[in-house]
Amino acid sequence: MSNAIRKNITAQGLVEDINQLVSLPEICNELDKMMDGPNNSIQGMAKLICQDVNLSARLLKLANSSLYGFSGRVDSIPRAISIIGTTELLILIMATSTMMTFNKIPGKFFNMAGFWRHSVYCGVFAKHLARLCNVLHPERLFIAGLMHDLGLLAICNNYPDIANQIFSKLHKTETATNKTIYEIEHQLLGFDHAEVGRELAIKWHLPSYLQDTIYYHHHLEEAEKPVLDAAIIHIASEVTHAIETGAIDEFQQDISELAWSLTGLNKDDVDKLHDQALTEFEEMLGILLPAIAK
Repeated sequence: MSNAIRKNITAQGLVEDINQLVSLPEICNELDKMMDGPNNSIQGMAKLICQDVNLSARLLKLANSSLYGFSGRVDSIPRAISIIGTTELLILIMATSTMMTFNKIPGKFFNMAGFWRHSVYCGVFAKHLARLCNVLHPERLFIAGLMHDLGLLAICNNYPDIANQIFSKLHKTETATNKTIYEIEHQLLGFDHAEVGRELAIKWHLPSYLQDTIYYHHHLEEAEKPVLDAAIIHIASEVTHAIETGAIDEFQQDISELAWSLTGLNKDDVDKLHDQALTEFEEMLGILLPAIAK
């Protein structure tokens, strides 16, 4: 790829193009407006959500899942909203809507099912790591895991030819040079998917903590303050990748020392979580992506 192409593409510009090509469902925009307005009641949100039967069913399943661990049966949308939380609810709807928004990405090397399996498992594992770190509302790390590679979808959607070059180069070099995908992205684009993901999170008015987590999970050393959420996602993502490649015994070599330091976790902590995370992963995959789970 020529330098001229790199100079003509920026992370922010790519996101602007995304908004012209794909958009979130109208319900996301309506909920976003409702949360910022004076009529942001649970009943009002529930009334809007109930207009979408599939979304309503999915939210009830989530509220009753092990993700939230609620002891009683949740049988109404208002109750589900009160358990999940209004902000987290909107992000969850955006996350699940993203699965449908970017549903026809072309590319020889990109596997959509594999991408979402990675994201769901990363989210599940991150939630369990967050509990070990005594993070408040650890289920929000599940949502961060779902969204952490959002920028990769944007790159693949807008520039499939470049994405093919990125994945081709990754497959050819990862065993020989151990070059990471974000290093290859910088080489070919001048920025990486974490930067694109943050720009998209900003554009979609996602909370600032999620914007930071999406960006810093590949850039921990750049943060001016401790970014615990990003460190947790960094570890969870690397563990997930190690499982996918059959190198689970070697995952710790790809994890930043800063991530271990920020979280206070170690390899033994991670090793204890696999069985529990796998069970919950299958449950969440069945709720969010039943076609992939089959």
